Amino acid sequence: MTAAKPLGALIHEALQRTAREHRPLFAIQRRWPQLVGKQLAAHTRPVSLRRGRLVVHADRPGDSFALNYTRPKLLRQLQTTAQGRVEEIIIRPGDVS
Repeated sequence: MTAAKPLGALIHEALQRTAREHRPLFAIQRRWPQLVGKQLAAHTRPVSLRRGRLVVHADRPGDSFALNYTRPKLLRQLQTTAQGRVEEIIIRPGDVS
């Protein structure tokens, strides 16, 4: 039987694990305006990164088109920013606030 851990230790471990799992997404979100430009960043937002798929919400169809147009270049930049963890960019309509 294992000894019970203090609640504080369990919370700390959970937060550390979550931070490790989401670190690449956080790095992308921080650099997003530099990666896509301020105008496009104002209407798009990376919302999740799972199994190599970065999901980006766009609040206007024109911004989805612009993001799709720059997809190959953006994917190369993202592979550097997220330590090679982005293999695909999925653009969906959604809230960016």
